[in-house]
Amino acid sequence: MKYPMKKFTRTLKVLVFVFASLLIIGFAHAGTQSVTLTPESVVAFSDEATALQVYYDVIDGKQKTTGIGIRIHFNSKVIENISLSDVYGEGMVGQHYSPQKDINNLDNDTTTDMFIIVAWAGITGQWPAFLSMPGAVATLNLKIKADAPNTETKINVTASSIAAGYNFKGNSTRLLIQ
Repeated sequence: MKYPMKKFTRTLKVLVFVFASLLIIGFAHAGTQSVTLTPESVVAFSDEATALQVYYDVIDGKQKTTGIGIRIHFNSKVIENISLSDVYGEGMVGQHYSPQKDINNLDNDTTTDMFIIVAWAGITGQWPAFLSMPGAVATLNLKIKADAPNTETKINVTASSIAAGYNFKGNSTRLLIQ
């Protein structure tokens, strides 16, 4: 009768150890990768272009990581063209400037229906090596449709990939079309 009790006690100790380890790992993240669009609010006019800056930073963590991938979401009913310029070149591994349909509503915003992707990687864990943070990683260029109605919409940022152990924080820019 003692043998099953020892086995149970040993199993219980192992389970407690595993559970405690998972809790510690869950709370011990390396930091937060942040992508910010500026300005936070823009007034744009039909048939005109406007631009936003895309900034990258690491909050509460090691400044150098293995990279990041982001999606920039927009409303194709009012935005005719979207593109990136002045893209930070170090470690850039992907850019999908052809807008993709946001069929899974990845930004949880039903007013946006499309997104573009850009990604950077540093396999040595030293990305970005040459960027002072917060640093500009791109300029987002928007062309408003000529027949765009007076409306308010957002440009949102979500992560397609982040460095292991990091969280992600992205912001939105409010776009007022007149």
